[in-house]
Amino acid sequence: MRKRKWLFGIVMFFALTLVACNGDEEKASTTQEKTYKLKVGYGQLYGAPLADIARAEGFFEDENLEVEMVSFTSGGLDALQADKIDIALTFGTATPLNYIAQGADFKFVGGHMEGGQPVVTKKENASQYKTLEDFKGKKIATIRLGTLDVVFKSALDDAGIDIHKDVEFVEVKSVADVLEAVNSGKVDVGLSNTGHMTKTEALGLTPIFWSNDLSPNDLCCRVTVRGNITGDKAVAYKKFMKGLIRAERVKLENPKKNLEASKPTFKQLPEERVNEIVNEKHLINSADPNKREVINTWKKMQDIGYISDVETINLENHFDLSMYEEALDELIEGNPNDEYYKQVLQRYNEQNLDFK
Repeated sequence: MRKRKWLFGIVMFFALTLVACNGDEEKASTTQEKTYKLKVGYGQLYGAPLADIARAEGFFEDENLEVEMVSFTSGGLDALQADKIDIALTFGTATPLNYIAQGADFKFVGGHMEGGQPVVTKKENASQYKTLEDFKGKKIATIRLGTLDVVFKSALDDAGIDIHKDVEFVEVKSVADVLEAVNSGKVDVGLSNTGHMTKTEALGLTPIFWSNDLSPNDLCCRVTVRGNITGDKAVAYKKFMKGLIRAERVKLENPKKNLEASKPTFKQLPEERVNEIVNEKHLINSADPNKREVINTWKKMQDIGYISDVETINLENHFDLSMYEEALDELIEGNPNDEYYKQVLQRYNEQNLDFK
């Protein structure tokens, strides 16, 4: 990754030499960089915090990148597969992996969300759940292929609990359905999602575990694109990832900016609710692809029976980390003494390169 820097330096040297030799007219023309465009889909329920920050802070504009955000209540990955959008941003990890298992030519190029999803029950029953063994014999509401659905079932399976016999899962369609099922007593426990604590508490429910507790590195949304990434599309994706990396820093250092940037995405919601969605303390916004945990999720889905007959699928073919690498290279090149980007590079190496 870092070996490409010598080439970058040579190219910049000759570019600057040409500008100096050709006078003001040539100098002016070099500033007229091509504008790139992307159409980015996101889940309406959870927004797109890093992309919102990148737009609000002008990070995409700095890259001559125009980003059109398109919201979906469902069907975002179908739109990606049909070439109606360029990027699927907040549609989980398990769901695009399920599409890949069925033959979709999707590739992961970056990350967006991790953690932040609670297992909830009635407050008066919370003391009953101290270990995973305590879920035996319970009815549990879940949204199939949701992040917490995979994480929780995998955790039970790892603990030796038969997810088909020792517990009963009741599949529902939405988080609202999960909370209603727990509140009404139809189930004992519900697998909820980030951004619903106000309603959870209003119903007299409370978290007993978070996805982060069950799997410290659990993944939610990946930056997912179609395969065969070449030419302008590769350049545009690199610019997009550069914006997300910069936005992640803003989120960490100034959550207030995250809130302000996300308000236009949730125009119908009060500020307190928006803050709950985008600044939940258990939610991590990271632009890192985290290949290691994507592979772990793939294995978990096989272990719990969600995907099978994948011998012909080489998951390595569904990653393209080059755009993230180039974006981070450019940020480090422009900020060689910045400790933050050095830490981001170290994290990238650990989560994507230096693992077995």
